[in-house]
Amino acid sequence: MKKLAIYGAGGLGREIASMIKDINQNAPEWEVVGFFDDGKKKNEVVDDLPVLGGLNQVNSIKTELSIAVAISDPQAKRKVTEKITNAKIKFPVLIHPACVSGDKKFNRFGRGTILTAGVILTTEILVGDFVLINLATTVGHDARIGKFSSIMPGCSISGNVSLGKACVMGTGARVLQNISIGDDSVIGAGAVVTKSFGNKVKLLGVPAVNVE
Repeated sequence: MKKLAIYGAGGLGREIASMIKDINQNAPEWEVVGFFDDGKKKNEVVDDLPVLGGLNQVNSIKTELSIAVAISDPQAKRKVTEKITNAKIKFPVLIHPACVSGDKKFNRFGRGTILTAGVILTTEILVGDFVLINLATTVGHDARIGKFSSIMPGCSISGNVSLGKACVMGTGARVLQNISIGDDSVIGAGAVVTKSFGNKVKLLGVPAVNVE
């Protein structure tokens, strides 16, 4: 099996470790060797897996290793991935067996994409690098999700939606069809977005308004 480590030993990292177990039950593929986390001590044990070190250790690895980046904050995720300069590190697409990943010919997933259980995608969907789409989220046709974005559980992204780079959708948020949201934006939990907005907005409420 291929060796895989998880960058981030918090709650999301532990969830991804559990997700890998589900993937392996369906078709053995990954050997999880541990976590990398700059905020924890090396050799600390988290959910029976060792902490292998932090960024310095990642960049000093001499053999090929896959890493799943378990960081939900888009800005932190971008900073970490940009600092990983080791050519031996690969960022696989990880898809839970209980995810409906949609049309295999027309959907495209960037490196480091993570699709968790209960996620449903349809067709002609483009997902950028290092995007997390979390539990029970639906994504409609022709949607575009920019790299580093994180979609929290129970969200709904309708058809022809464009979500910019490094965006966050809070739990239960909704974006109606044919809407664009710019880069570095936040859609609050439970918000319903009914019109387009530009970059760096913070959208709250029903209908959602920019509170920045």
